[in-house]
Amino acid sequence: MAESLYGVLDRSRTEMNESALTGKTVAVVVNTSWNIYNFRSGLVRSIQQAGARVLAVAPPDDYSQRLVSELGAVFVPLRRLRRKGTNPAQDFALTLELMKLYRRHNVDVALHYTIKPVIYGSLAAKMTRVANISTLTGLGYAFLQEGIVNRVAKKLYRQALRSAYWTYFQNADDRQLFLSSGMVDPERSGVVPGSGIDTDRFKPTDPVESNDSVSFLFIGRLLYDKGIIEFHDAATSLRTRYPEVTFHVVGGLDDGNPSGVSSAVVKEWESSGDIVYHGQVSDTRPYIANSTAVVLPSYREGLPRVMLEGMAMAKPLVASDVPGCRDTIVDGINGYLVEVQNAVSLAEGMEKLILASSEERRQMGLAGRKMAEETFAEPVIVRRYVDLLTQALAS
Repeated sequence: MAESLYGVLDRSRTEMNESALTGKTVAVVVNTSWNIYNFRSGLVRSIQQAGARVLAVAPPDDYSQRLVSELGAVFVPLRRLRRKGTNPAQDFALTLELMKLYRRHNVDVALHYTIKPVIYGSLAAKMTRVANISTLTGLGYAFLQEGIVNRVAKKLYRQALRSAYWTYFQNADDRQLFLSSGMVDPERSGVVPGSGIDTDRFKPTDPVESNDSVSFLFIGRLLYDKGIIEFHDAATSLRTRYPEVTFHVVGGLDDGNPSGVSSAVVKEWESSGDIVYHGQVSDTRPYIANSTAVVLPSYREGLPRVMLEGMAMAKPLVASDVPGCRDTIVDGINGYLVEVQNAVSLAEGMEKLILASSEERRQMGLAGRKMAEETFAEPVIVRRYVDLLTQALAS
């Protein structure tokens, strides 16, 4: 699976000497400092080791200073980015802010991640003649809904990515969607399997487990399109037959999101005993270590980080058979794929793991760990970005 999806897409590109990065300035532009620190620290370090200066460009948050003190990046605050806003004036102001930033800091190439940095960062790069490498980490709420927002989003992507040096997608389905709509050039786009997982940090543990201590873990923002309702409904169904099985949820509430579950609903779920809610956490590893399997019944993903974390920690996975999620599971080998928006199918997939022996679950987890090491490990992903940066600077 991994070879056919990722192994051949960019193989024809010739690797170039990293010295092309010496003395250059690379901007890493994301919608949160937290995202850069948690998902792209290895990339930042590797770019610096290749001789370039890295600007970490994001709205200020609790992780901003750590980008400087721990990674040695130059933090540049992004003041105009509003993740949830759809105000054209604000988005125009964001584009102007990025244009000024790229000129002021003499940026040679910009790496754009997440929706607004990809769209408005790409437009700013085009206007300032900065090389643009954009990565679509997910398509967002607009692509899950039909209507004017969807049409506007597609038009913006088409304008923004037309002049990109390269556009990466995190699964082949998303790339094909953009290709079929003429939003990207097939010769300047490809698929990269996520941001990379640190397989030394996320590694297997040896919890004591027996067949009567099965637990399932959902990690993610509590959004309807992450499948949290289906997870709850499946848990409610399974508890009637397997009262000893527990269902845990880790993730923050997002009341401002139109797809968000309210805190009142979550409290009701807790009080009924259907789930154990742990809230937002800074480190998912203890929760993964204490679970039997990681579950994500999402409606669509780029490449779900939580699946990679569970895989790297040798946990079986259960996820919807949709773009992104299906890229992390070989059905029956390291987990189970289930029908999207179908709590009955989800419960059936989870029940297979309840009925499996501890050894069968262990073997599934080990199969996932092997996939993580061979395809999704951070050094594999970082290598591809560093090679692409050298190519962009030499072109």
